[in-house]
Amino acid sequence: MGNLAGLAEESKTFLLIDGAKVKDLAQAIYREEANPRCDALYRGTELADLLEVSPWLVETHLNSALARKCFEEWKQLGAAIVLQADCPFEDVLDHLRGLLIARLATGEEVIFRFYDPEIARHLLKRDSSGKGVRRFMGPCSVFAIQDRRSGEWECLYNHQPSDESQQEVFTVHKEHQVAMERAAERTARSKLEIHTAKYFPHLLHHPDTTGQAWGVISDLVSQARGRGLYSTRDIALYINTIGWLGHHAFEDSDVQSLWRENSASPAKAIVRIAEFAEKKSKEGLAHG
Repeated sequence: MGNLAGLAEESKTFLLIDGAKVKDLAQAIYREEANPRCDALYRGTELADLLEVSPWLVETHLNSALARKCFEEWKQLGAAIVLQADCPFEDVLDHLRGLLIARLATGEEVIFRFYDPEIARHLLKRDSSGKGVRRFMGPCSVFAIQDRRSGEWECLYNHQPSDESQQEVFTVHKEHQVAMERAAERTARSKLEIHTAKYFPHLLHHPDTTGQAWGVISDLVSQARGRGLYSTRDIALYINTIGWLGHHAFEDSDVQSLWRENSASPAKAIVRIAEFAEKKSKEGLAHG
């Protein structure tokens, strides 16, 4: 699980797991934990019909089978947060349920995905006053969040934990929206880093860099966007093309022809080009 310092041994430890990222999460919890103290956050709320993708709160310890599952096997999913609090399970559960619905500045109420680790990280780090941290973390003293690529941990602290019940709906202000946008960007970037490291590790090698040159991903993303490719899927296909054919892939006459034929739809073009690139690369390997 990597080095997770900064947690108090005497405090209770909880896992907050995003059910939208882990298939059949409830079954996994009961399979890994003998007698788990746990519940789905959506249960008994207006979101109960979405129980299948509900986040779950589980009281456990960091050496449990479930914790190892979350932060080793599921690390690249970015699915879980470690919480610590000096209060009963029910108090933490009630506090988190109170955050499920948030209100925008327009007055519209929306589902608030605060339990996504990257969103939680950005929300807490952008709060300069500490007021938002106290409201967000409530009775919890620590949120520990793991980087889905490197496995490194970051602990975010609430120095004034309170189990006082909050009656008002959490309001999403502009700074929260900016934080969530940054979180979405970071999540997409992490997925592309993991994808590249898994399938095209040679793209991350640079003679002047010790280890992996992660800055290459920024360059590839910029190149893809320059061709009108913006979704994570389309950018991944662009990376595939470069991985198969090299950095001069778009100088290939066949690639240029496919791009021109589908220039009205870059997303369609990159699908065809990536398929062609994979086929051409494999044929080249087969023929020595």
